[in-house]
Amino acid sequence: MIDINEIITNFRNYSNLYCDFYIVAKELNFTRASEKYGRYQSNLSKNVKSLEEILGLNLIKSTNKGINLTSDGEKLYKNLEILFMTFGNFLDSYLKKSFELNGELTIGTTRNIADTILIKYLDPFYKKYPKVKINIKTDNASNLNEYIKNHKIDILIDYLPQINFLDKDNMEIIAINEINTTFACSKKFYKENGNKINTLEDLMYYNLILQGPSRRKQILDELLQSVNMELHPIMEMPDSKLMADFIKKNDCIGYFIEEEALSYDLVPIKLNIEMPKNNIGMVYSKNSNIIVKEFAKLILEQKNK
Repeated sequence: MIDINEIITNFRNYSNLYCDFYIVAKELNFTRASEKYGRYQSNLSKNVKSLEEILGLNLIKSTNKGINLTSDGEKLYKNLEILFMTFGNFLDSYLKKSFELNGELTIGTTRNIADTILIKYLDPFYKKYPKVKINIKTDNASNLNEYIKNHKIDILIDYLPQINFLDKDNMEIIAINEINTTFACSKKFYKENGNKINTLEDLMYYNLILQGPSRRKQILDELLQSVNMELHPIMEMPDSKLMADFIKKNDCIGYFIEEEALSYDLVPIKLNIEMPKNNIGMVYSKNSNIIVKEFAKLILEQKNK
């Protein structure tokens, strides 16, 4: 027998169980309740089961389409609606308080993105969810693809397109940032030679350093092929930081993301051709936990600002 007086009597001790049952009953779906109210699905299931044991009642029943309330579950749900209306904003305040994410988030990305772009996503997430431990794994694009496929990382942030997934239909692949690329050099070199370099052909007369095999190198090669031209670098390097440090000590030109070049105190060289743009995207499983989805949600919020 469900009685609102009984609920009020033991609500103080079991308020979290009642609240979690209520949001599950409201949605009739654990996954939807978890995503909508920011609660771990495993906690919701455990708390509903605990409440059933405490009350000695069956409150929900599973069906092929999800879950339904039993007659006792329906009565409890209606009484909780009355209770929450009486308490005003209690449920909202409980959900807000309870949504303190705990756990770990492992992000895979390239060294270049980690050095120059990732901070603007990490900073707001850390401030909102300081109890989540964040792990950063940097590697090349090929290895990162393997990590996300084999669940060694939770979310991948890398240059798009990312198409090498056997189960790509189960992946969210979302463009989050468009960035410009540029050739760049030291301030000293630019002062002496900058006005002489206006075309791709002009670059052939100078020492070039390019990044090794990468999505960025691929889109530069696509540009060169479109104008039937080749560039012959004197050196290829694995990451932008090393390339920038070398360029500042030598009379060389490198190929960078514009934001990188500026952060390394280099001078972008403006050519009379539109330089390729890189799309940075995030990749994660559609079945990811709530920590991953909250991080992805925050990234999209940053994108739309």
